[in-house]
Amino acid sequence: MRSPGRLFVLSHRAPVEVSRNAGVRPRRAVGGLPGALNAAMQKHGGMWVAWAARSAEGVLAPADTGLEYPVRSVRLKERDATTFYAGFANQVLWPLCHMLPNRCRFQPAFWTAYQQANERFAAAVRTEADPGDLVWVNDFHLCLVPGLLRDAGAPVRVGLFWHLPFPPPSVFGVCPWRAELLAGMLGADLIGLQTEGDAQSFLDCVRHFLDLPVDAGPLRVRLPGRDVRVVVLPVGIEAGRLRQQADDPAVRAHASGLRVNLGADVILLGVDRLDYTKGIPDRLLGFERFLERHPEWRRRVSLVQIVVPSEFHVPEFREMKRTIEEIVGRIVGRFSFEGRSPLAYVYTAFDPDQLAAYYVAADVALITPLRDGMNLVAKEYVACHSR
Repeated sequence: MRSPGRLFVLSHRAPVEVSRNAGVRPRRAVGGLPGALNAAMQKHGGMWVAWAARSAEGVLAPADTGLEYPVRSVRLKERDATTFYAGFANQVLWPLCHMLPNRCRFQPAFWTAYQQANERFAAAVRTEADPGDLVWVNDFHLCLVPGLLRDAGAPVRVGLFWHLPFPPPSVFGVCPWRAELLAGMLGADLIGLQTEGDAQSFLDCVRHFLDLPVDAGPLRVRLPGRDVRVVVLPVGIEAGRLRQQADDPAVRAHASGLRVNLGADVILLGVDRLDYTKGIPDRLLGFERFLERHPEWRRRVSLVQIVVPSEFHVPEFREMKRTIEEIVGRIVGRFSFEGRSPLAYVYTAFDPDQLAAYYVAADVALITPLRDGMNLVAKEYVACHSR
């Protein structure tokens, strides 16, 4: 028998990607939330509970994944997964939390699918966890899970970390299911948010929509018989690992080659997932205006804009990709000279070593989201330039 206190990490996205081909081994997911949490799992052990898209319901053993810990796969039918993920999570909560309520689509079918998916995750935890285990629920996809576990009497400790910005009552209040979402979150014993502003907005929403008392120091929500602690815990990075990558001779050689190929005195770098919150078109338009006003820089500066394809199947993102590529084409057409352009557009995902080379090569990183939770590109870039 193992001792109590095992760690369970819950997230929508699994730390492995499962192929449709039965003979192909799962491969590690790179970047994003899995990348941020993998170090904790490697250090503490436990089990990761996630939707591993094409895998069957059950446990993926370390021998099957190459990870140091097992992954409990939650099975969702493809249509249900799409409605829950691309629907409620990314067409309701995502724009709502990024202060873009005009982009929200409040469809009852989305909400039903969201509830059902959260119930499947909670059921998986109840199957695997023992009394005293610690359940760490991550992000907006699963905010009903803490309440479902508490309602079921699961004898576990629950923490919830909200990776997105949290909107004020004036914005969160437009959601028809605001009370249910907040009640689900308050099933946790501890709720973590990125910034003091996010924590204050969350407490304001709890007070406004649930009429519950909150305390300012230490931050907490007072419920009958228990308190829920609210803490500010900005997500960090493995800075030491990134510094090692940046110092790797192969990475530095790649970075030197990039500078030679770009042929510019000053290299600007943007690294963003395809997402309307990242402000990519605005950044490109700003660069275009800069070249208009300062034509002498056309031969001296190069902007490398890396856009990572989004896993969100949202129509607005496809439209934004077309907009970005129209702006890119116009800038390249207007300002190219002698076979060289001051703008390099790359639409792909890079592995960590490749991305580190771009960080090392760049003189300036442009981090210009319209609104963001905790943009880790800024921290990664600084780590690669720390000596």
